[in-house]
Amino acid sequence: MKEQKRLLVNLIATAIAFAVQFGVNFILTPYIVNSLGSEAYSYIPIANNFVGYANIVSVAVYSMTSRFVSVEYNKGRPDRAEVFFNSALVSNLVVSLVLLIPSILVTLNIKHIINVPDNLLPDVQLTFGFAFANMLLTLATSAFGSVYYVTNRLDINARRNIEGNVLRAVVLIALFSLLPAKIYFLNATVLLVGVYLVSANFYYTHKLLPDIHPNLCKSTWSAIKEMLSSGIWNSFNQASNIMLTTLDLFLANLFAGSVATGQYSVSKTVPNFILSVITMLVGVFVPQLTIYYAKQQKEKLTNALSYSIRSMGFLCSFPIGFLLVFGTDFFHLWVPSQDADMLHWLSVLTLIPLAVSCCTEVVYNIFTVTNKLRTPAVVLFILGSINTVAAIALMKTTSMGIWAVPVVALVISIIRNLVFTPVYASRCLHMPVSLVYVPIARGMVCTVAMTLVCLCYRTIVHGTGTWFTFLAAVVICSCIAGIANIMVIFNKDERKRFFGMIASKLHL
Repeated sequence: MKEQKRLLVNLIATAIAFAVQFGVNFILTPYIVNSLGSEAYSYIPIANNFVGYANIVSVAVYSMTSRFVSVEYNKGRPDRAEVFFNSALVSNLVVSLVLLIPSILVTLNIKHIINVPDNLLPDVQLTFGFAFANMLLTLATSAFGSVYYVTNRLDINARRNIEGNVLRAVVLIALFSLLPAKIYFLNATVLLVGVYLVSANFYYTHKLLPDIHPNLCKSTWSAIKEMLSSGIWNSFNQASNIMLTTLDLFLANLFAGSVATGQYSVSKTVPNFILSVITMLVGVFVPQLTIYYAKQQKEKLTNALSYSIRSMGFLCSFPIGFLLVFGTDFFHLWVPSQDADMLHWLSVLTLIPLAVSCCTEVVYNIFTVTNKLRTPAVVLFILGSINTVAAIALMKTTSMGIWAVPVVALVISIIRNLVFTPVYASRCLHMPVSLVYVPIARGMVCTVAMTLVCLCYRTIVHGTGTWFTFLAAVVICSCIAGIANIMVIFNKDERKRFFGMIASKLHL
């Protein structure tokens, strides 16, 4: 019960943190689009994507820090955990210094890399500069961020994220109220929050991991090599994920122009929010899976994996299913100056694979938990390469234009998530593949149910032309589908435990 309560606390706290972040972006995005245009707005996600490209190098070490420190610490070997912690700290500092020079060069020469109108060049350069500065700061100190994963205290991590986003919101409101709107305000405030979060990480590492101290002399080449031998495959994964999910804006900018890229970037805003939800929720479940694996509690690991998959499908079905049906209404209300129908159908092509990946993303993390990353990395790299080549070929040889990007990504994503990931994860855990596919199927049914409920509601109630009627549809459809889904994907004991924990937290 203690573990279930910790999971619930982590889930609620993390969800609140994300809701605050979502609120900031939800309110500001239409303001920026209306003030500066979708073309200017497109450079914000492009700058953030360039940070992802730089992270291909750094992810080899920092992505495995939490895993190795957590396994050693939870096996009762704090001295060994301290060695991995300090080895990661040294490696990340070195990589940060190496990446500093290309970050500066890219920022100064961005006009020669992507299409940037002359009137936006200074703002775009500042946008990239702030994005790279935050990346280097976060990378250099990322070892301290593992404290929440190691101790399974994601609730504390969520609380500091809430505080950081409140700080960001206050500063953003001040900037947009007192000064002319600029696109670099968003990344400048992200850097400010980054400084705050790094300070919090230092404090909580000292408080929650008193046996682990920063001491560069305690780093060892053998520990770095061990993390690199596993983490190098995460670098392949990072490169592959870029080709599958974030290179699209760069390609669109090169082959379809900045105007089309602006429209596509707006259409991806909400799907990207949902992808952030998926990443956030996965981060809640994976630490406990790692602890079970470290303690060799296979039955608990298997049950927790099944529960995590079904929970992911249940929670993500609400936004995905609703936007599949009411996307046009949403974009019309959110960014009324844009083509709502076009944005909706572009987003649909991104939402459909999310309906699958929300259930399989926890499964994909089994490769990190079991430290079996080579095969998934190679497969993902091949799929990412196919995705990139196919998208470029279609944009250059057909009239599909910007539509080629999400269509190809949809096909590749379904192949990855429904064919490879469940099969190989079951092999890593030495369990029947049906124990993975069954909860995935039940999780995906939730999105189908939510979509059908929304279609019925739209048939009966035609008007969602105001925010009030739109939000009413959200509440009504979510309640109906939620009740039906929770009866389908959770058994009696899980429902009783779930509602009991909710009631205890609400003091009912």
